Amino acid sequence: MPAFSAQHPIAFFCAEFGIQSDLPLYAGGLGVLAGDILKESARQKIPMVAVGLLYRGEGAVQRITSEGQQVEEDLHFDPLSAGLEHVYVDEMPLFIKVHMTELEIWVRCWKKTIGETVTLYLLDTDTDQNQVHERGIAHALYAGTEEELIKQQIVLGIGGIKLLHQLGIHPSIYHVNEGRPSLLHWQLIRRYMDEHGVSYEQASDWACQKTIYTNHTLVEAGNQSYTAELLKVYGKYYADKMGITVERLLEPGVLEGTDRFSITQYALNTSHKATAVSQLHYLFCQQQWPGYDWTAITNGVFLPYWQDQRFSGDLTASSESTTLSEALWQTHKDCKQQLMEYVQRRTGYGYDPQRLVITWSRRMAGYKQVDALFSDVERLAEIVKNSERPVQILVAGKAHVSDVAAKQTIEKIIRYMQNELEGYALFVPNLDMELDQMLAKGSDVWLNTPELGKEACGTSGMKAISNGVLQCTVADGWAAEVDWTGVGWKLDEKNIPESIYSLLEKEIIPLYYQRDDADIPQVWVERMQRSIGLSEKFSAARMMNDYCDKCYTS
Repeated sequence: MPAFSAQHPIAFFCAEFGIQSDLPLYAGGLGVLAGDILKESARQKIPMVAVGLLYRGEGAVQRITSEGQQVEEDLHFDPLSAGLEHVYVDEMPLFIKVHMTELEIWVRCWKKTIGETVTLYLLDTDTDQNQVHERGIAHALYAGTEEELIKQQIVLGIGGIKLLHQLGIHPSIYHVNEGRPSLLHWQLIRRYMDEHGVSYEQASDWACQKTIYTNHTLVEAGNQSYTAELLKVYGKYYADKMGITVERLLEPGVLEGTDRFSITQYALNTSHKATAVSQLHYLFCQQQWPGYDWTAITNGVFLPYWQDQRFSGDLTASSESTTLSEALWQTHKDCKQQLMEYVQRRTGYGYDPQRLVITWSRRMAGYKQVDALFSDVERLAEIVKNSERPVQILVAGKAHVSDVAAKQTIEKIIRYMQNELEGYALFVPNLDMELDQMLAKGSDVWLNTPELGKEACGTSGMKAISNGVLQCTVADGWAAEVDWTGVGWKLDEKNIPESIYSLLEKEIIPLYYQRDDADIPQVWVERMQRSIGLSEKFSAARMMNDYCDKCYTS
């Protein structure tokens, strides 16, 4: 039976949330997924309180110079105008204090109500009570020194538990979504010790039984570790309050034989259950972190947002078309036209929407291998510039502010687009939720090229299939759970570039341009129908049902 109730909701902690495009609280798929979890929980009326940080949009906007260089700009926004509200207790704005070495950091609290049963609380250090440097703790997402990142995690974890206590909220379960919030255990344990007069070990066991942890990546950059000596400086106050040494406090996270504190190891050792985000990721997690109680729950996407709602109903009832294939193709053509117009507004460049449109859209990270598409640019140019069967390439994605290699890749790709591929390839800057949604609706083919084993799940393709956009993908993450025969195309992970070019030349392009008397590519449309048929399996509705059945139970 469910462990949660209206009186004891699920507490969902995450470092980023993609709730709406103009709120710069997310960096990529993790945050957008977290937002989908909140929206689906609200739809199902699952009681949930979510806790995150109110970032201030520092470096959140990607601008591309005429030379193809990424430049980060700030996204200035007013929280009240963006739909956030102050949190009040006894008619006074709620502020909480978080101890940080010798300082007390003041944290202002905001909230965003999502449906009847879900509230997102956001912690904000940009308040007058703090010194200038402390005000900026949460200005930027995933940017700064090791020490600045630790400060963010302490505000999120410690501050989040204090916030819930101040509001009289007593969660049934604490869901640590990715490792960054896991320092919440310091405050959970300390409070339980104070309230129940028990030992550190007893309180730690209790906190562990109340916590589940979800891992989202096998990539080292996503499983942070910090210098243990630095963390001791910040942990000493909390260890002293618990009557233990700081070494004992940090022990669950210290990597054996090193001076590094692993957030992932700490999260695993302070949770009673760990979840992976696809079946393949589950197998890799068991190999990489054996000895833990792993469960596989494949991610899903919130279809009411990502899917054109015409695809979720009776297409023939809402169009003048007489057959399903006619209605589906006409709806898809409408989506393609809307995408072209949107891209034109963003970039100043348009294209013929009747072309076969191939999209690569996700974070610019090395393991995602966008450059596989451009490895033989002369051959690619020959493919896309065929006057009888032209192809349009769209690429979108931000590089992390400190990822020099990813920025160089963007620059190289844009040079190709300005030269060899001119007129047939566009880079669409500043990938956000709105652009993501438009691309997932208006493309023909969704290209996914990760290094096998590195894409824990990947949700962008799920958004695309819900709109009948066909997958051309490495069978990694969620894509390994689908037989792509007659639905999409599976890439050879051992030679992705050759696989892309061969499939385009021999199968994908001929199939798209193979038309009947009504100018409909009937075989292509059949694949679109099968793709849309998969969308419920990869929906947030199915995902939340799995969490309720496997994790949120007593």
